[in-house]
Amino acid sequence: MSGPPVGKIVGVGRALGNRVVTNDDLARTIDTTDAWIQARTGIRERHFISEGEDCSTLAIEAARNALSHANLSGDEIDLVICATSTGPESMPSVACLVGEAIGAPGIGAMDLAAACAGFSYAASVADAMLRSGPASRVLLIGADAMTTIVDAQDRSTSVLFGDGAGAVVLEKGDGTSGFVDHVLGADGRMAPFGRAGHPGDDHKLYQNGREVFKFAVRVLPEMVEKLVARNGISLEEVQYIIPHQANARIIHAAARKLDVLEGCIVVNVDRFGNTSAASIPISYPDIFDGFEMGRYVVTVGFGFGLTWAANLYKI
Repeated sequence: MSGPPVGKIVGVGRALGNRVVTNDDLARTIDTTDAWIQARTGIRERHFISEGEDCSTLAIEAARNALSHANLSGDEIDLVICATSTGPESMPSVACLVGEAIGAPGIGAMDLAAACAGFSYAASVADAMLRSGPASRVLLIGADAMTTIVDAQDRSTSVLFGDGAGAVVLEKGDGTSGFVDHVLGADGRMAPFGRAGHPGDDHKLYQNGREVFKFAVRVLPEMVEKLVARNGISLEEVQYIIPHQANARIIHAAARKLDVLEGCIVVNVDRFGNTSAASIPISYPDIFDGFEMGRYVVTVGFGFGLTWAANLYKI
């Protein structure tokens, strides 16, 4: 534990691509079926961006929704951090575009790329900025438009991903609620398991599903147990575990290893698919109003790189 909790969540919001795509919709263009997709991934539908949308428009909408929920205006934010790997261009950053769109030009803004673990990485950075003094209020976003890098004809990946963004407003707080601890990790030796770009097509996403599955089922419970143990709390004190929504089979296999109640694990991959860095913050609007003071939330991300990260948050 690095000190009292910092970074109280005071507002949450999300945005999804405008086009809802069901498994039956995908079955009209690739060799798959609704039954096949649901059995292997747990996904029923996902949202795709449509004309006029991209990663930045999703991030802006989610940010505005989070600010509205917090009853704050953009000029009351000190810093914008956006976790993303699919910005519409390398410069300016998505965070910079968000800052301008919410009416806060001139404040600090930066993107962070750690694939599907991006939001958990970014949460640790936001925590550090709040603790060290550069910011007293941070707009923290996870946003990805995965359809811009997925091969639509590759059924092993195209059925998995959706487009979306989630945002939370963090205040430094009074030390009773906020982030308590973080775990960060990466291993470039496992890069071949998943990356954007493979021989013959440098712009499309590739993943070794079998190896990613084995990695995720191992690392997800390990990170939860590590955070709980080194902060002297029990799993019974954890109200929610929000895993990266990669695949329902991964989530349920990890839950069995942890031996926690099914209701403790947040699952929405059936509705949104895998939205990469957005999948954890997209989950907050569904659970925020049910938070029980004094308990904990553990968020766990894992993604291409390979990268992994987890956060312990005290409600």
